[in-house]
Amino acid sequence: MPYRRDWSRRTMRHMASWSAILAVAAKDVAQRSRDRSAFIMGVVGPLALALILGGTLGGADDPAPFQLGVAVEDNGPVADGFFAALATLEEDRVVEVTAALNRAELEHLVDDGEVAAGFHIGAGFSEAVQSGQPSTITVVGDPGSPLATDVAGAIADSFAADLHYVSLATTSVLTIDGSAGEPDRIAELTSAALAEPVPIDLVSIESEGRGQDMSTYYAVSLSVFFLFFTVQFGVLSLVEEQEGGTLDRILMAPIARWAVLVGKMMSSLFVGVLSMVVLVAATTLFGGAKWGDPVAVGVLIVVGVMVAIAVAVLVAAVARSAEQAVAFGTAAALVLGLLGGTFFPVSRADGLLSTVSFLSPHRWLLDAFRDVSFGAEVGDLGLALAVLVGFTAVVGGIGLATTGRRLVRS
Repeated sequence: MPYRRDWSRRTMRHMASWSAILAVAAKDVAQRSRDRSAFIMGVVGPLALALILGGTLGGADDPAPFQLGVAVEDNGPVADGFFAALATLEEDRVVEVTAALNRAELEHLVDDGEVAAGFHIGAGFSEAVQSGQPSTITVVGDPGSPLATDVAGAIADSFAADLHYVSLATTSVLTIDGSAGEPDRIAELTSAALAEPVPIDLVSIESEGRGQDMSTYYAVSLSVFFLFFTVQFGVLSLVEEQEGGTLDRILMAPIARWAVLVGKMMSSLFVGVLSMVVLVAATTLFGGAKWGDPVAVGVLIVVGVMVAIAVAVLVAAVARSAEQAVAFGTAAALVLGLLGGTFFPVSRADGLLSTVSFLSPHRWLLDAFRDVSFGAEVGDLGLALAVLVGFTAVVGGIGLATTGRRLVRS
C-alpha cells in the first residue's frame, strides 16, 4: 500500500509538472503570436531577404548573353572564320551579335548602348593573314560595360592565338619544302590550316543536382541565420521575467522549478519549427528553392532548432540583465552565423577560416542542408547530426546547469 501511494503521488506530480510545462509554453506562444517583431524576425525578414538576394544574385546562374557588335569590311576566308567563331558562341547563348557596315556605325551602336562592345576588321585582313603580314582586330568597348569589353577582348585574343598557330604551322611547312617566297603556296597552306578541325573540344557539362543554385543557397542560409534569433524570444524571456518579478510569482505555484525552463524551451521549439516550416514552403513556392528530401529536411529543422535553443539557454545563463541577454544573444547569432557561412560560402575562404568555421553549428547545418538539396537522405547525414547533437548536449548542458542555479536562487 505505501508503495502504491508513493507511486500515485509521483504520478500526480509528473502530471502536474507536465501541465505546468504546457501552460508555460502556451502562454509564451500566445504572447509571441501578438508580438509583431517575432513574426518579422522569424518569417518576414528571412523570406524577404532570401527572395531579394536569390532573385538578384541568383540571376548569375543563367546570365544573359553579352550584346556585341561586329563590323567586317573584308570578304576573305579568315574574316569568314571569325564570323563562324562568333556564330558558335551565339548558338551557345554566350553572345548576341549585331552586324554593322563599318567602324563608324559600330562605334555609333556602342555609344547608343545598343551593344556593349564590338569588333572591327578592316579590308584586306584575310589577305594580310594569309601572306604573313601584320593584321588587326579592333575591339571597341563601352567604358560602362567593362565585363563585356573584357569578354570581347578575350574572344579576339583567342582568335588571334589560333591565327598565330596557323601562321607557325604554315611557316614550318614553307621552310621545310623551300616555298617560302611563293604567295600562292602561302595562301594554299593558310586556307588548309584554317579548315582543319580543332583537335581538342572543351565541353561544359552541368551535373544535374550537384550544384546549389543561389536561390536555394540564400533560402537555406538566411533561414538558418534568423532561426538563432527567433528561438531566443522564448528562453530569454526567463531573464526578463526575473527582472520584472514575474518569475518569482510563477515559482510560487506548486510546480517543479525545472518545469518553467522546459516550458520556455518548448515554446521556442514550437516557434522555431513553425517558422522554419513556413520558410521552407514559402521559399520553395515563391523563390524556386530546392530543399530536397522532406524527411531529411524535417530532421535537420528539429535538430537546428534544438541547437539554437541550446545557445539561447547558455546566453540566458550568463546574462545578468535583459539588456545583456539581448546583446549576448545577438552577438552569438551574428558571430556564429558569419563564421558558419550564412552570407558567403566558407568553402571559398582561405584554409584557416574554412577550418575554424567548423566550430560554428551553422557550418554543419548549412553543409547538411546543402547535401540534402543535392539528394542526400537522413542516413547520409550521420556525421553532421552527431556533431550537432553533441554541440547541443555540451552547450545546452552547461546552460541548463547554470540556469537551474538561477531558478533555485529566485
